[in-house]
Amino acid sequence: MKVIAGHWYIKPEFRKDFIDLCLWIAPHSQKEAGYISYTFNESHMEPNRFLFFEEWTDQAAIDFHVSQWYFNEFMEKVKPMLSAPAKIKIYTIENVTEL
Repeated sequence: MKVIAGHWYIKPEFRKDFIDLCLWIAPHSQKEAGYISYTFNESHMEPNRFLFFEEWTDQAAIDFHVSQWYFNEFMEKVKPMLSAPAKIKIYTIENVTEL
C-alpha cells in the first residue's frame, strides 16, 4: 500500500475556495481503481494549514491518479491559493494492523 500525506498552506482569503476544490476532486479520486481512502483536515493548531491523507493500493494507482485531468486542474487552481509550497510525501506501507 502507498500513502500520500501532504501539508498544504493556504492564504486565509482562499480557505473556502480550497475546501470547495478539495470537495470537488474527492469524488473523482474515489472512483479510481486502486483508491482506498482520501481525507483532508484543517489544523486546529495552525489555521489554513491542511493535511491530506490518501491511501492507494500501489504506485501504479498513484501514477494513474496524477495523470488525470481533474488532478492536473486541481494542481493549477491551487497554485494562487498557496501561502507556502506544499510538503507532500509518499510512504510505502509494508504491513497494516488495526489497533
